[in-house]
Amino acid sequence: MIMKMPSYCKNFRCIASKCKDNCCIGWEISIDPSSAEYYKSVSGEFGKALERNISCGDEPSFILQGERCPFLNKENLCDIIITLGEDKLCQICRDHPRYFEWFADIKEGGIGLSCEEAARIILGNKETFSTYETDCDDAGCDDYEDSLYEMLTFARDEIISTLENSSPPLKERIGAVVNYAFEVQSLIDNYQFDKTPVKAQYPAEKTAPDIRSFLESFSNLEPIDNNWQKYLQNIIDSSESLNEISIDNNKVDLYLKNIAVYFIWRYFLKGVYDEEIISKVMLMAISVAMIKLMYKKALLSGEALALENCSLLAKNYSKETEYSEENLEKIYNMVYDNPAFRKENILSII
Repeated sequence: MIMKMPSYCKNFRCIASKCKDNCCIGWEISIDPSSAEYYKSVSGEFGKALERNISCGDEPSFILQGERCPFLNKENLCDIIITLGEDKLCQICRDHPRYFEWFADIKEGGIGLSCEEAARIILGNKETFSTYETDCDDAGCDDYEDSLYEMLTFARDEIISTLENSSPPLKERIGAVVNYAFEVQSLIDNYQFDKTPVKAQYPAEKTAPDIRSFLESFSNLEPIDNNWQKYLQNIIDSSESLNEISIDNNKVDLYLKNIAVYFIWRYFLKGVYDEEIISKVMLMAISVAMIKLMYKKALLSGEALALENCSLLAKNYSKETEYSEENLEKIYNMVYDNPAFRKENILSII
């Protein structure tokens, strides 16, 4: 089996104690069966510490101390790595922030935007999006229509190519991609798995954006970080002022383009399993719109739109949306049920 990853993943290294939002804090950490068995075999004082700090049950997990993993030491370093070696981490800790999706003969993956170092790498990538391949031993999944897979693989390449183009403006490129998603969805709904290209041009929306309703929609999501609700209310209160701010910054356009490509690469091809792609493309557009508003809020607060700050804001958004299946499902549903998430409003915000 082949594993395919974005080329920028080669640059990822965990920054460990330098991380401002440590992934070993605030998350339940499940332990896979193989690692659980190994931890039972560890002897000595560290073996006793493992036994004390792992819950017994159908799905073992580390018993958090407050919100911290019990093996995250005072220097914010992992005692399991220090004592046993990095290869003895449980699978979720070995993989994070990597994500994976399995197809018939290809395993795709990447690094998730909710990790601040991954976000810095993703946003700061100055190269045209590309992938690299390695061999892996995983078993594939072929529970889908092959012709649909070929269609969506072609469509994703078309979308990424459109987003990577240096012209027209990013707003229009995203608009073309969104319209394309509706066209492709219509073909899928009629069992026509034709490979059709993206239209070259898309006129920018002229409708006035409803920023407040758009921002308020995020209040329907379950908060992950306690600080998010306070931040969200603050940005909602600034919604009228945000409409008056423009961002004329090539670097920010690069960040937003890379975010758009990230969401398409990560989610679009999942459509082979549910035959639904509109919500996945709209997730990209909604995410770009929200993160752009967060950047405007930063400007309004006198903050610079440097890579570090922009990547941290993108990370905060990702943490609240991508790493909750319930929140992702709510966004997908709001694409169809919430007027503030209509494509016309989203594109007018972008």
